Amino acid sequence: MKKFYTWSLLSLLLIVAGSANVLAQSTTISGSVKDANGTPLPGVNIVVKGTVAGTISDVQGNYSLTVKQAPPFTLSFSFIGYQTQEIEVKDGASTTVEVTLTEGTLLGEEVVVSGSRYPESYMKSAVTIEKMDILEIKAAPTPDYYDGLANMKGVQATSGSLNFTAINTRSFATIANVRFVQWVDGMDTQAPLLNFPTGNIIGIGELDAESMELIPGAASALYGPNAFNGILIMKSKSPFEYQGLSAQLKYGITKQSGVPSNPLTQYSIRYAKAFNNKFAFKLNGTIMQAKDWLGNDYRTDRVNPESTVDFSNPRKTNFDGLNLYGDETQINLQSVMPSLGIVTRTGFREEDLVDDREAKSIKFDAALHYKITDKVEALVNYRYGGGSSIYQGTEKYALRDFSQEFIKAEIKGDNFFLRGYQTATDAGKSYNLSALGAYMNETVSPSSTNWVPDYLLAMQGYIPGVPAGTPDAARAFADRNRPAPGTPEFTNLVNLVKSNYFQKAATGTWTDPNGGSHPAVGGASFFDNSKLYHIEGNYQFREMIKWADVQVGGNWRQYNLFSNGTIFNEAPNDGVNFERIKINEFGMYGVIAKSFDKLRATASVRYDKNENFEGQVTPRLTLVYELNETNNIRASYQTGFRNPDTQAQFIYFPSSGGILLGSAKANAERYGIHEGGAYTQASYNAFVASGGSLDATTGAPVGGNANLLQTANVAYVQPEKQWTSEIGYKGIWLDKKLLIDLNGFYTSYSGFIGGQIVASKNPTSHQGVAIRPGTLFSPYVNSTREVTSFGAGLGFTYKLPRDFELNGNYNYANYTAQEDADFRAGFNTPKNRGSIGISNRKIFKNFGAGINYRYQTAFLWESSYGTWNVPEFGVLDAQVSYTVPSIKSVIKLGGTNLGGGDYRTNLGSPYVGQQYYISITFDEFLK
Repeated sequence: MKKFYTWSLLSLLLIVAGSANVLAQSTTISGSVKDANGTPLPGVNIVVKGTVAGTISDVQGNYSLTVKQAPPFTLSFSFIGYQTQEIEVKDGASTTVEVTLTEGTLLGEEVVVSGSRYPESYMKSAVTIEKMDILEIKAAPTPDYYDGLANMKGVQATSGSLNFTAINTRSFATIANVRFVQWVDGMDTQAPLLNFPTGNIIGIGELDAESMELIPGAASALYGPNAFNGILIMKSKSPFEYQGLSAQLKYGITKQSGVPSNPLTQYSIRYAKAFNNKFAFKLNGTIMQAKDWLGNDYRTDRVNPESTVDFSNPRKTNFDGLNLYGDETQINLQSVMPSLGIVTRTGFREEDLVDDREAKSIKFDAALHYKITDKVEALVNYRYGGGSSIYQGTEKYALRDFSQEFIKAEIKGDNFFLRGYQTATDAGKSYNLSALGAYMNETVSPSSTNWVPDYLLAMQGYIPGVPAGTPDAARAFADRNRPAPGTPEFTNLVNLVKSNYFQKAATGTWTDPNGGSHPAVGGASFFDNSKLYHIEGNYQFREMIKWADVQVGGNWRQYNLFSNGTIFNEAPNDGVNFERIKINEFGMYGVIAKSFDKLRATASVRYDKNENFEGQVTPRLTLVYELNETNNIRASYQTGFRNPDTQAQFIYFPSSGGILLGSAKANAERYGIHEGGAYTQASYNAFVASGGSLDATTGAPVGGNANLLQTANVAYVQPEKQWTSEIGYKGIWLDKKLLIDLNGFYTSYSGFIGGQIVASKNPTSHQGVAIRPGTLFSPYVNSTREVTSFGAGLGFTYKLPRDFELNGNYNYANYTAQEDADFRAGFNTPKNRGSIGISNRKIFKNFGAGINYRYQTAFLWESSYGTWNVPEFGVLDAQVSYTVPSIKSVIKLGGTNLGGGDYRTNLGSPYVGQQYYISITFDEFLK
């Protein structure tokens, strides 16, 4: 920890020392900024182009700026909703500059940085980029502007919770999207334990959000390993450019079929102040609270979700309800009563286990900025994000009081940056819902010693008053001590299991309604005190190299993991001496871009090395050909790779489908299931069905038909790779009223990382406890099957009369793969989806509105949680706004999924209903 900060501080000081070339001569420019009607514009950004020197206009539209250099230089005047104007100051006599800004924006004039890591025209970007600017953030029809990303070209949004939206691009979607990166002001927001972005729970509040840029597809050549299927770069407002006090109050309700309406509230505040254009600070805070969507499908069987039969009434013996927990583990009673087969315990409802259904988000950040020179700025930033939500992976988890903290130090100029940051996570009171239900059942009535014998006796007619051969009656007898939801005994039982940690010796007892005492047998909570350390730098040789644009960069990262044995395998030998798991990796890259008349070529290459895997080289080549000033063709060849995430390397986690095992050799070798040490699950099940078993001491087959057993040749997990070819077109037509963006791509994947369930051949042990042969493991594996994906996207913006704007997009995606029972690619993407909307910020004075409709066709969802055909659905969102200049406020009224029915985005997710809200936003500069 000390080394991390010492190294960062020394690096910052070295760059400051080399960059502090302060010129003695200075020039003061003053004047005013007005609109076309002569009305003063407060809060206009005035910046010396190519430097960090700048100021803003005051409430009367006046400004004064001292520039520490002699003319000539260029001043840039920009304001939200107005065309940016640049004015050259040619000599020292030009000390007064009066400016009139024209309202409106020009199509394609945006500047983006994500495509090449330096500012460039959106029209001439060599890769597909989607951007949501500050105006679109303000006009988003959703209560959380982040959810407006679902309307972007190429974006698929998956809702695991009301406040947890997972963004996916280029297919292979999951709730836990480890193939996608989300940055907030240059910091990777992935939690080291979870390895995926948690949406806008850890993000930027609406009052401080300036823009979001998204690259769909491979971005590893510039952004490193995890930018495999895309990267989202979120940028907050500078306290130099956006000053003053702003506050927002948002109130709404959520509606869901069969569930009472619930309130939604959000309070936000921001304050920023600059002093003499040298020092500035900002403070932000946002609190959102609501009731989460309810997952209440209790009739669907996870094993057979397509069936129209209600398996819960009458309950089939091996029913695993979609939103029931504790019914996942299968008990094979065939050897005792062949007519029974597989039986599962009775599950508990999600709404009873997550009785508060809290969806909460708390965001806070503070930043200090200091301009060392007119070209160098230093800053420190603290950011906190946390709350409560539902997360779905192989199982479902209730995240409660989960939090993540960021500390960053950065120094930057117009051609370089160097930043170092630390993230730290705390699981709070989070717990595993499946483990909660299972250990509640085991506490009430242990399966092996009580529940199964009671069930069998009842089925055989040995229990007075219970008819023989009646599964429902036998189950009711075996469950007779289960407490009813809402009773003190039920609450005490839930709290007992939640008070204990998963994979830890349980303590405490539960008292049943008859006074009987039951010792706790397991826990559902998990622990997380993991950290991520990251240092990154970039330098662009603008002054040194004139014949081309050249830049280099690099980073070092350490995952510092600690779950106290509840998730990661920190003490496999004795279960006592838990040691932090550390994973180091580094990367470096270079980019060169050169223009040849109308053709611009960019080549880049990156090298990354993770200590557990071989180094990876990811090259990229892009071409942009300018047909004319407003029409460009682009082509690119990009490569990407993804290191197995931290869980894929070091997890040890018993689940209903087998023990999830990280397959890095350092973690998995001791269990002996790799490189021929396991049987395929199907062959082992067939062997057991033939009457066979494995000797507990030697693992040798005993009885049955041993010829049925087939070896599963599972290799240790390695990085997965991809190669993408893309071609695109951007053009402006119809007298600069129509913008078209068209792209098509083809991607080939190698070493696709997934899971495979196998049965161990030999006995082993974990934390000193014996593990029998035939135990099911679910290691992370690389598929040897070929997987390709391909698709196309079309986006457009059309400026209609009277300032109306029509936006839309269409996306097609498909794939090919050699799939079978052991490998399913999990494409999880509709072939066809699209969005269309119309908006106007000023339908008439101070009044604006927008409406948007998005639609997607049905598609197959495949995951470790289950397989299901997601039905098609369409969502209509709308908002209207009214500006009240006298109180410097905007009143906004909106709703989502208007007139639509509840829908689900994936198997296991809750039904998403409607949200209606009203907000009032105060801004000192009405900016």
